[in-house]
Amino acid sequence: MNIMNGELRSIFNRMSVGFDDRWFPHENQSTFPPYNLIEVKENKYRIEIAVAGFSKETIQIFEEDNKLTIVGRKQNSEEENTSTLHYNGLAQRSFTRCFNLAPNVEVTEASLEDGILTLHFYKDAHKNRRTVEIT
Repeated sequence: MNIMNGELRSIFNRMSVGFDDRWFPHENQSTFPPYNLIEVKENKYRIEIAVAGFSKETIQIFEEDNKLTIVGRKQNSEEENTSTLHYNGLAQRSFTRCFNLAPNVEVTEASLEDGILTLHFYKDAHKNRRTVEIT
């Protein structure tokens, strides 16, 4: 039974990796930083997150209870403390971005290049599968 309408399914698909349509996201969150969720090919996914102004030292990525969490902490430099900002067009505020992961999805790689944090995922179709013997 498919009880999700088109809008809810769209929201769910943007917040989850590797789930069937019958699963729901667990929380609402802000839209910062913006990201792309891409199915590269069957069972392989990629998330690209715009993190301009952040370095790998200011970003933490961790997985817990089928949830992937990315935390970015803005650190002020000495130059920022002594200079005058005339226009702030880059949203470089601290953030936390969470994604629900299916139990059979694992993060295989993370990289940061040109202000884009890229996370690669693999969905193992048989990871949670086990054979039950008939006695």
